[in-house]
Amino acid sequence: MNERTVRALQFAAVQVVGAVAVVHFAVGSEQLGSLAANGLLGDYLGGRVLERPRAPLFLLSSLALLGGMVAAGRGYVERRTAYQLGIAAMLVYLGGWVAWHTVLDHGFALSGGAPEATAHTHGGLLDTLYSHYVAPLAATVGAAASEGGSARTLLGIVSVTLELVAVALLAVLLRYDADAREGGIDLGLTLDAPE
Repeated sequence: MNERTVRALQFAAVQVVGAVAVVHFAVGSEQLGSLAANGLLGDYLGGRVLERPRAPLFLLSSLALLGGMVAAGRGYVERRTAYQLGIAAMLVYLGGWVAWHTVLDHGFALSGGAPEATAHTHGGLLDTLYSHYVAPLAATVGAAASEGGSARTLLGIVSVTLELVAVALLAVLLRYDADAREGGIDLGLTLDAPE
């Protein structure tokens, strides 16, 4: 792959990973800000944070992503390591999203179970992907075209899509960027381009 293409992919990866960081920062800070505005931040940080950890995790992880991007851009982190850590971060976000909507039951599993009034169930990974990604995307796009749609649902869909795109871009860069051939974290896996 030529240098111009690699640079274009790097630019795209920076934009996509930066957008993922901004989405998570916005969601985390909005949730914490809402708690603070309603006088519930002390109670939340005093014990409920373990039941609903998304806000601080989103905030801290977004700052880590942005810091990692700055460190990589300034040359403090090797490109190969930056690509690997970027892929790992996106996979953690995606794995967390799947876990939140399946085994963690939207966080109710952390707090002792869902309220009895809920009938929300998941039929496995494919059902979760359909019920939390495909169906809301279709409904949101349809609603946005006619009446406005749900911004929160759309933001979640955009975030998951950006994370998938980031994994793909970073994997391609890991394989084809000539400056990322050496160093990095030895995971026993390789995406090295054939010589």
